[in-house]
Amino acid sequence: MADGFAFCPHCGAPIGETSGPTEERKLVTLLFADVTGSTALAEELDAEEVRELMAAYFDLAREEIEARGGTVEKFVGDAVMAAFGVPVAHEDDPPRALRSALAIHERLGELNARLRDE
Repeated sequence: MADGFAFCPHCGAPIGETSGPTEERKLVTLLFADVTGSTALAEELDAEEVRELMAAYFDLAREEIEARGGTVEKFVGDAVMAAFGVPVAHEDDPPRALRSALAIHERLGELNARLRDE
């Protein structure tokens, strides 16, 4: 305590020890998406082609998830895991996750068509 005060005489903020981070309970929605047949595809393609393909997939997935307020938690192998409701919760997080999944699916169709043409 500074000068015998437990609280700042100017702003009222506590002086001295502060408690640690507070816990908060939230309902979150997780989106998990992976590429069907990626193992067989990786066996057919050159490693650089697989890397470019996966980078394109991860980029479009991140765009669609973040456009709807989701947070990409991790990319693992051929999978994307994203959370809706962290750090900011919305009452419509489940529909946001669903719309992201549908948009990813649609854009993958476009990506596949473009790659077939190339």
